[in-house]
Amino acid sequence: MKRKWKGIVPTYIVLLLCAVIWILPLLIAIVKSFTINGFGNYEYVLTYEKINYFRVIFNSMFIAVVSAVTVTVITALAAFAFSKMKFPGGRILYGAILACLAVPVAAVTSPLFATIKNLGLLDSHFGVILPLVAFNSPMMLLMIKNYFDTIPDELLESARIDGASTFRIWYEFMVPLSVPMIANVLVLTFIYSWNDYLVPLLVMRSEDNYPVTLAAQYFMSSTYQSPVDVARIYAVMILLALPSILVYLFSQRFLVAGITAGSVKG
Repeated sequence: MKRKWKGIVPTYIVLLLCAVIWILPLLIAIVKSFTINGFGNYEYVLTYEKINYFRVIFNSMFIAVVSAVTVTVITALAAFAFSKMKFPGGRILYGAILACLAVPVAAVTSPLFATIKNLGLLDSHFGVILPLVAFNSPMMLLMIKNYFDTIPDELLESARIDGASTFRIWYEFMVPLSVPMIANVLVLTFIYSWNDYLVPLLVMRSEDNYPVTLAAQYFMSSTYQSPVDVARIYAVMILLALPSILVYLFSQRFLVAGITAGSVKG
């Protein structure tokens, strides 16, 4: 028993230190946000005239939800094709899509801006959603495809013998068997889209369409002259991050299940 605890204690110490490193900045921000005016700092943010907090949350929620659902549906369909269907050039196409992971978003800002402008999508939600779908899809495709590879082909063959169509096999067999990974992709894409800064900065022009990342920048650049302003900025950070934190906390079990899913060959 003593030997067992000797092996566990160092692990718990390391985990505790990691937890402190991650939680301490958040605790400091919460404490700072209540300095001087207390809840008055939060009331100031919620009633700020130039930037409507609830409008900002709606903008980010709409962008993140639509991006997450679109990426999940597209990559689940594509992963099924690359994993269970054989077609000419499949490996080359899959490799080309994964090669996009090596291209940073900052490297394609110029052609991206020109494309969004030519499509007439500047200063619109869909002008942000389309690039986010494109940039998030390769990684999510890799994750779902690797999980689909663990599902036995014999199961799908038996369904095909029973007369199931290709789409029915995907919808009634692959999707239900892959719920942990699909939920994982949905949550991760939501968080990545919510936290993205560069694409909204490139596309958005009017304050009414700002997502949380641009709204935070607006608050910091417009008021930073006194301790009261600093406290309000911390309140802004907490309020803008709160929805994303809640989504992460409520979906944590899906993330854990998605990480372990497919680790053992079925």
